[in-house]
Amino acid sequence: MVERGIKEIENPEELLQLGLVSGIRSGKFSNAVEFFERAILLQPSNCRAWFLLGLANDCQENHDKGIDCYLRAIELNPDYAEALVNLGTNYTKLGKFDIAVSCFNDALDIKPDYYEAMINLGLCYLDRSELEKTIDVCQRALLFTSTYPLAYITMGRAYLELNQYDKSLEFFQKANEIDSVNHETYNFIGLVYINMKNFKEALHNLLKSIKLNPEYYEAYNNLGVTHAMMGNLKKAIIYFEKAVGIHPNYYEALHNLASAFEESGDFDKANEYGERAYDCEENQIDY
Repeated sequence: MVERGIKEIENPEELLQLGLVSGIRSGKFSNAVEFFERAILLQPSNCRAWFLLGLANDCQENHDKGIDCYLRAIELNPDYAEALVNLGTNYTKLGKFDIAVSCFNDALDIKPDYYEAMINLGLCYLDRSELEKTIDVCQRALLFTSTYPLAYITMGRAYLELNQYDKSLEFFQKANEIDSVNHETYNFIGLVYINMKNFKEALHNLLKSIKLNPEYYEAYNNLGVTHAMMGNLKKAIIYFEKAVGIHPNYYEALHNLASAFEESGDFDKANEYGERAYDCEENQIDY
């Protein structure tokens, strides 16, 4: 039915609008791809159509295809800042941080007040452990917006890695004031309290995180870490196993399970999870 309808439409702009409304916004991403591809067939030089096709592919985790579409959009319009940011984001997901940094900086050359590009650049620096650069670029972003939680979260993460726990908490709490239902923020606050050895507050925030998102395996892993540090290996193992049950290739939880079973004297289980963690590390699977 969708196919027959698409073939009857000859207006590229109508196709793009339908792709957005009936595809992207409705979560029907394969439909969106069909609308956008039809628009491109009718008008190959439409840079927005290429951009939206890239977005639809991203929504389906087809990041390589997304990259090809964004590159085509930028070829048609070298000043397409939004396409540069999405291109950089995809390169970040593929671990190509140098190219990503270049994309975000190019976007900022075109649009100096593009705070989303700044925060994406900050996340890229964070992935490369360039923490001072992370903080600097997020501070720049906050000059243009004071209500974007990700800017505060990214700065909080940078200060956490710098072991500046009070400063880290300050930024996570600011993020919470803007968006109090972000499960990741509570997880990061929990991590701060783990490092401060305030286990009561760590548990409180990590449990909030999984209440908001029961499938958030990182919070389960951190709950396991908290209980292990409190000396409760039995409970730690339960949470580590929960994390692995959700994400079987999660290296951190596999490694923690191996250590917990070794400490509890179950060497068969320790070897089993140690081997699984080693396989993930060797094959660079889903850290």
